[in-house]
Amino acid sequence: MDLRQLKYFTRIVELESITAAAETLHIAQPSLSQHVANLESELETQLLLRGPGGVRATDAGKLLYRHAKMVLRQVEEAKSALKHGRDTPAGHVTVGLPTSTSRVLAVPLIEAVAERYPEVLLEIIEGSSADLAVAVSLHRMDIAVAMDVQPQPARMTTTPLLVENLYLIGPSLGLEAIALRKMSELPLVLPSFPNSIRVLAARAFAEEALPFTLVAETSAVSVLLALVKAGKGWTVLPSSALVGLEADKDRIVSTPIADKAFSRRVSVCMSLSTEKSVVCTHIHQTLIEVAKDLVATGRWGGVVWKN
Repeated sequence: MDLRQLKYFTRIVELESITAAAETLHIAQPSLSQHVANLESELETQLLLRGPGGVRATDAGKLLYRHAKMVLRQVEEAKSALKHGRDTPAGHVTVGLPTSTSRVLAVPLIEAVAERYPEVLLEIIEGSSADLAVAVSLHRMDIAVAMDVQPQPARMTTTPLLVENLYLIGPSLGLEAIALRKMSELPLVLPSFPNSIRVLAARAFAEEALPFTLVAETSAVSVLLALVKAGKGWTVLPSSALVGLEADKDRIVSTPIADKAFSRRVSVCMSLSTEKSVVCTHIHQTLIEVAKDLVATGRWGGVVWKN
């Protein structure tokens, strides 16, 4: 077993395709397949299950993938330490952000990392909170911000950050706060399942036995806001989703929702394969510090700091 084989193997697992991995690694597919065969022969176990839809890791393959990720990162950090004569954060780190959170956190985080750790390449990945948490638990992403995530100490660490309030977003109704019954009478455009906001809203209406009018659903926050601006209805989002829309403040306002259920817990998740990584622990701490500053200065509104 060598580092090249581990690099090849992790890429196959991540792309779930030997063909796609061969293309990104710029090697011939038969050669890549032979590397996998050699690895399976040496370890005396099957690592990949091959099918018409691609490949997926066996239980043994998942275990090897997790250790391979740790080994490859440690080698990368060792090279950086030798180059600088000390442990210096360097390398590639993936950070997952839900779309609404990305609007307020992504740019400040990138700027802070660039200033503090110029040799770190930060990759921001947007996605649904549930998908991001799963990616971290499977060691396919280093760090992610997730909503209402359940602790999984055997797979990842979870650090509570804040509680974020949700608002009715749309034209002003002239109300200081809106009751759930009044909301149910409005045309609504909501995030698609399994988005945490959609789950929360559906549960709240169901518990009160209130039917509601859903005119559209989408997983894209930009589309939700476009529909609201086009007068198609109201949506439910945190105030962070309105960052950058100051010019539309006369047409789009955030109205507090009287039902106390309309809030969500925001946490930072980090995979166990990265918790001993110098660079990942620094980026994890930087993310927390940046988020805290955004809350303290009022740039991330409608939240209560919990960390």
